Amino acid sequence: MRRPLPRATYSVVLMSALAAGLISGCSTSGTPSDSEPSGSAEAQVRAPASAESLGFTPRRLDLPVYDYQLSPAQYAKVAEAKQILVAACMKRYGFSWSAPAPTVPRQDRRYGVIDLRAAQRYGYHLLPTDSSATAAPGTAARSKEESAALTAGQLLDGDTGESRLAAGYDAPVKQVRGKAVPPGGCAQEAERKLLGRDDLRSEAGVVSRINTESFGSSMSTPAVKAVFAKWSSCMRKAGYDFADPLKSIGSADLNVPAAPEAETELATADVKCKESVDLVAVWSRAETSIQRTMIKKKASATAAQRADNTTRLRNAAEVVKKSG
Repeated sequence: MRRPLPRATYSVVLMSALAAGLISGCSTSGTPSDSEPSGSAEAQVRAPASAESLGFTPRRLDLPVYDYQLSPAQYAKVAEAKQILVAACMKRYGFSWSAPAPTVPRQDRRYGVIDLRAAQRYGYHLLPTDSSATAAPGTAARSKEESAALTAGQLLDGDTGESRLAAGYDAPVKQVRGKAVPPGGCAQEAERKLLGRDDLRSEAGVVSRINTESFGSSMSTPAVKAVFAKWSSCMRKAGYDFADPLKSIGSADLNVPAAPEAETELATADVKCKESVDLVAVWSRAETSIQRTMIKKKASATAAQRADNTTRLRNAAEVVKKSG
């Protein structure tokens, strides 16, 4: 039996396994929960590598919950529009605001690596960004005034659409440089324009819970347990001892910049075994059934979130068109 690779933390494993929440579904609300507003230095990343530069088109799953989330390309379009709106708002207070387009992740890592060529070249590491992309500008701390104009001292919860005071503020900021600041600052003003209403409360959290809870529930189904056992048996024949695909992901050191040979060999065996036992099809069927039941139980909330996403996309397209 081959020696396991260095063990990664459980948080890294879970992040890899549930990457669809960030990759395939990206976001139900178009704004990260409890994070800096899109367009902040912390959110700036590079563009994705093209299918041409990769040499293959990464495979994507087709799950019901994805219909209620923004796709990667849609998220990028909404983020682009939001950055335009934030920049215009910040200009009113004398601040220059710019940010590169956000990345559009290509891979769906919900069930781990499912593309053989990705496994052979990159192991369990995420696919690279486009080498022609420009790196994000420096992440120098913003001034107190700039932060106040951007957020008004408030952060938006991406799951509920509700605001809370940011650390360091006793009350929402009302003015910056003698000019009134909109509720939630320029970041939330942009969100209101994209959503087409003042009330930013949403059902994004319902969709997010379906996305994560269905994943966990699916692993307890008889069909998925059985296919995991078949996969594990296949992996043993290849010289590895893992009970399920998440364990193999957890053995990789994702903190190193590139996958070592041992990792690519493991990932390649992983994908070949998945293909030999039809793991992805079995797992997705089980999770699809669970998601459909969950979505049906929350029909009103999920329909409302899909309508919000449609509105956000339509308004984002208009913003980008006018800015061009």
